Amino acid sequence: MNINIFDSAIIIAAVAGGITGALVALVVSLGVIRAQRHLGGTSVGAPHPSTEWRTPSGPLARHLAHTEPAATPVQTDEAARPPQ
Repeated sequence: MNINIFDSAIIIAAVAGGITGALVALVVSLGVIRAQRHLGGTSVGAPHPSTEWRTPSGPLARHLAHTEPAATPVQTDEAARPPQ
């Protein structure tokens, strides 16, 4: 059995890809474990159970909470007009 240069290049690329994939999986799993430990053991992105509502406090929330003055009502009743 004779292995030419192309076959050996494919074998080397497959081994290198497998090693790279294993390293990526190791880094991702360590990051997930660290994130879970930081969140107190909950799954990543899960909200902490709480009965308290948080009030939003950003510029958009302040803008939306700003009350505009009420428009003056149009008087259509003749009795409400001052005499002329």
